[in-house]
Amino acid sequence: MNPIERADRIIYLDVLRGFALCGILFVNMPSFLGERFTREMGSTDQLLRLLFDLFIQTKFYTLFSVLFGAGFILFIHRLRMKRKSLWIFVRRLLALFLFGLIHLLFWRGDILQTYALCGLMLLAFVQTRPSTKLWAALALQLYVFFRYLSIYQYAESVGDRSIPDPDTTLQSIVAAHDVAAFVIYHATVQLPHGLTNSLAIWPEILSLFLIGAYLMERFTVRPPATRTIRLVFGASLLLSLPLLYPIVQIHQGRFPDGLANYFFVWLSGRTLAVAYAAGIALLVRFGRPLSGFQVLGRMALTNYLMQTVIFTLVLFMTGRYGTIPLWQGTLLVIAVLVVQVIFSSWYLKRYRQGPVETFWRTVTYGRKKSRNT
Repeated sequence: MNPIERADRIIYLDVLRGFALCGILFVNMPSFLGERFTREMGSTDQLLRLLFDLFIQTKFYTLFSVLFGAGFILFIHRLRMKRKSLWIFVRRLLALFLFGLIHLLFWRGDILQTYALCGLMLLAFVQTRPSTKLWAALALQLYVFFRYLSIYQYAESVGDRSIPDPDTTLQSIVAAHDVAAFVIYHATVQLPHGLTNSLAIWPEILSLFLIGAYLMERFTVRPPATRTIRLVFGASLLLSLPLLYPIVQIHQGRFPDGLANYFFVWLSGRTLAVAYAAGIALLVRFGRPLSGFQVLGRMALTNYLMQTVIFTLVLFMTGRYGTIPLWQGTLLVIAVLVVQVIFSSWYLKRYRQGPVETFWRTVTYGRKKSRNT
């Protein structure tokens, strides 16, 4: 059997994807429920906001993006084994782009359309060596670092500004339970904003895709030793500590919602994401089942989209936007994830993949390839 198709490797990817999905929901929850300024929160919410910035914010989209790049190599490998055209992958990305556009009609934070656009750029690296992918990724990461550094220096010299932007228009729409106005507002205001945002963040996302592609090609030939994974885990944790300390300082006395804080949140996202990935790898290698993460990862797209549906329903059931405390949102996240683990386990005992994944596969390959039993 080709090493790239080994079952233990696939299990690791599913587990890590499910783990990342959990983190993504914690990150997205404040945006789902309506952004607020930290200074307006209660003490419990302020502590949660600090913990989010330390351990969750920017860490999990990093993992998800690297996983997309790894999945790209798997998909291209399978196309080559079956002598299929790369246009199949293009169809897959176009479908993902449409999923993203529809998703933007309900939530402005969607990243699927960005993934689809960056995935098309990734096709330019199909024939390149792994080292070429790595150097291109590092160059893009360096560009992104200096861009964030310039923003940080601007905030320090000219004056910091708040990143959260409470949306009073959306608050009034939700309070009125006006679903049509909700969709129209997202279509006319938030959808263009989401597409514009893709133009701003594509270098970072593409670089993470390339890192994932490099790692998949590299480790297919020679999987890392357990000792190496332990070393990476420990080193990444040590590198994270000096990056986390400024976040604590900023939250204690400066401007926790500002650009300066986000610079350190973003920077620590690079190192902690590596620590998380290495930690999960060690657990899988030591035989830990992590079945909850695994089933979430196997139905990642279905669960990701359903999270938006659930939180949108909560908004219209309560009529509250921008007023639900962060601690209540955190409890809701935990409840949603528990339900999704239970549902995913039940569903995957009956079908090979989730319903959205099945539809995506149908669009990609056609009906003959879409059987879900």
